[in-house]
This record gives sequence, C-alpha cells and structure tokens, in this order.
Amino acid sequence: MGFRVIYNIDKVWFRDFGQMVGEMLDKLTETTRERGIVPLRLAFFGNPDDNGQYLEHRNWLLSLIRERCDRFGWRMPLVSYVAQKSLDSGLVMESQCVSRENSALVREHLSAEGVRYFTVETREGKRLFTEGILPSSLDAPILEQSDEVLGKLGAVLDAEKMDINTIVRQWNYIERITCVPLGEGANQHYQDFNDARSHFYARTEWKGGYPAATGIGTSHGGIMVEVDAVDLKCRKCAAVALDNALQVAAHDYSQNVLVGVADKIFRHKTTPKFERAKAVVSPESGLQVYISGTAAIRGEASLTGVGIAKQTVTTLENIEYLISRQNLRKHGIKAEKTPEIQIFRVYLKAENLLDEARRIVCEKYPGVKALYVLTDVCRDELLIEIEGVAFTAE
Repeated sequence: MGFRVIYNIDKVWFRDFGQMVGEMLDKLTETTRERGIVPLRLAFFGNPDDNGQYLEHRNWLLSLIRERCDRFGWRMPLVSYVAQKSLDSGLVMESQCVSRENSALVREHLSAEGVRYFTVETREGKRLFTEGILPSSLDAPILEQSDEVLGKLGAVLDAEKMDINTIVRQWNYIERITCVPLGEGANQHYQDFNDARSHFYARTEWKGGYPAATGIGTSHGGIMVEVDAVDLKCRKCAAVALDNALQVAAHDYSQNVLVGVADKIFRHKTTPKFERAKAVVSPESGLQVYISGTAAIRGEASLTGVGIAKQTVTTLENIEYLISRQNLRKHGIKAEKTPEIQIFRVYLKAENLLDEARRIVCEKYPGVKALYVLTDVCRDELLIEIEGVAFTAE
C-alpha cells in the first residue's frame, strides 16, 4: 500500500482571530468527511502584532484544534503557525491530509524536548513529519535560536534512528530574514541561520544531495523549522536531488551573493544548503516532487529592475523546467508525464504586488490552489518567491 499526502488550501475573511480559526476548522471538518481523509499537518498563516501575540495566537490555535479534533475522527494533527500576513484573506491554512486507510499507519510521538511528530512505516521505508519546531525564547539571538531548533530536530531524528540526510523537505522560517543587527561583525539573520544549518548538516554525508527547502522571512516568531524525512528501504525507491540548468545550485553560490561575515569555523560565509527540488520516487506511492522556494534568479544573479511581472514569469519558468520530463529524465527518473502541481505558496514583498502576481500564476496554472502572503524573501531585490509540491501517479 502506498502512502500519499493530500494538500489543500482554505481561506477565511477578516474577523476575530478565534472566529476565523473556528470557521477554518469547520471547513476542514466538512472536507475531511466528504473526502474520507484526516489532517496530518496544518500550517496557518496569520498576522500577529508582535512575538507576544504570536505565542498567544499559537496557543489559541492549539487549544481550539485540540477541542475539535474528535470531529475529524482522528488524533490531534501537527500544527505550525507562520507570522506572514495573508494578502487575500484574514487567515489562510494549508492542510496536509492522508486517507483514512493510510491514517492507521501513522504513529504519534513526543520528543524529550517537547516536539510532536508523526512516523509512518511501510514496505517502502519510514517517513517522518514534524510540527513547526520553535526555540525556548523568541528573543534570543538568531544564531542561538537556530542552533537550539536544529538541535531539537537532530534529537528527533536520533530517537527514530534516522540520519540527518533522510530529510527531503525543510521549511525554515526566519524572523526579519534580511535584517542585519547593529554592531561590528553582525550577521544578516539569514546568514546566521545558514551558518547554523551548515554546522548541523556537517554531522553527516550528503551523497544523495541536500533537502528541498525554503528559507523565508516572517514578521515575528523567531526561528521555526519543519521537516519531512524519508528513509527508503525499497530497492526501487529513491530520493533524488534535482538541479536546474537555469540556475546555480544554492549550495554552490559564490561568496559574492552572500551577506554577512565569514563563519569562524568554516572561515567563509556558508551557502544555503538545499537543492532546487527533491523527488521521492516509489512504485507504490508514485512520484512526489518537493519544489524549493524559487525566485527570479538565473545563474546566481537576481533579475533586478524588471518589475513583478517579469520576476513572476521567470520564477514560473524556473519551476516549469525543474519538474519537466526532460529534467527528471536527466536525473534518472523515467517519468511518463510531467508531475502535476498540487499547490503553490506565493511569497510577496509588498501588498501592491498581489494583483499582477496572482493574475500571472492563475493564467499559467488555473487549476492550482495558491496562498499569497506578505513577507521578506532572502534577497532585498527579489519581489517574489514561489514553492510548491507536484505529484504523478505511477
């Protein structure tokens, strides 16, 4: 029996936060009953005023979901709360669900550090899904938060006897990602996170390539990391790193495009350790492609001064090539058809960019559900970043 995650996006209009969450969970309850599925993980995107309200909202979310999870006919799903303002709703939720048949395979765990996560074991191997992992203090320096969060993630993987290199998808949420604090030798927040990730990843070898990943800004919430990991045992299964001939691999960027100071151990500015995409190939579950956060970058240079329309078109062209049959076959994946994109997350730098970006995305992919949120992306000159997930049945 294969195992597949079913993705969906729901939105509700502006009202009291608790009312929005309640309406969202009512929608989710209706969807799960109609489709015979249960929620594995829920990611909410909201607009708290500060870190205090962020934690208040998060606790409220957890409480309301816990109260209502019996309506799903299942256990409490994993939850992440992302401080990114929805540009076309009051609150938006990405749900990751599984069939009721598959839900019997899911095992719930709580780590010694209090991290909730699920595991699934089939003939294909073992899969692991975490909630959004937070530090003990959102006010600590970004590097300190990053080290703590990645340490918690490492402890989860150790407990499940899964190597760090089994991570196939990682979401890295970084408060004020492009901020450079005042003071001599201060690093950009993103560079601090990249340094911490480089040290964490250096604990193992990455012969199969790094995970797909998104490093994206948030208004509040410190550092939060969430992962999918896959330890495949089936001879015909594989997790394959996908390059894009149109772009330099992020982990091969030159020092010229990195912001900050050299890491004291590595003695250079560390690169973002992720692949443009990661494909999980399975005869039973089919082909799933995790599309990393993608922007209007050609080679390693951003397209500057071209406006939101050109950046959006270029970003979609990068994604289209990345998941094309031509590129999949180049990486040894014999796909009979191009994977179909299930959802998009569209990250925008300014509110006035929404209409043009949404028009272009909808014209190119009219059947794909997408969420649009306001946030900083990893380079000041980039106006948009898009990530997604694509499937094809085998």
